[in-house]
Amino acid sequence: MANFIDLSATQDQRVDYFTARLYRIEVHIRRGEERAARAQLDGLLEELVTFKRDIAFPGEYVIAGANVGLLSGRGSWARGRLPAAVMGAALGWLFGQSSRARQHLFIDELLVETRRFERALGVS
Repeated sequence: MANFIDLSATQDQRVDYFTARLYRIEVHIRRGEERAARAQLDGLLEELVTFKRDIAFPGEYVIAGANVGLLSGRGSWARGRLPAAVMGAALGWLFGQSSRARQHLFIDELLVETRRFERALGVS
């Protein structure tokens, strides 16, 4: 379980980084510091799109689940370890999908805010 928590934590940290960056942009806009807001906004949209594309398939979760299943299986390979590894991989994929779906929703909201700030600052 620690593997799954570690994998989720690193992705959540990236989402938190983007959220903090957008908050700084909003603060700059409220203060009237358009130059600083543009500097912070530079490249953010591309980074968000790339990050969203990178987390599209939860491959790390599948591998971690297969490892957990493989190590927890008992008996021979055909009756114990291999089915446990397949089941672990399937459960890892399901857990990864749920985690990534939540992160995709957050990223979509960040993309909307980024586009709104770009329109407000006249950045294309």
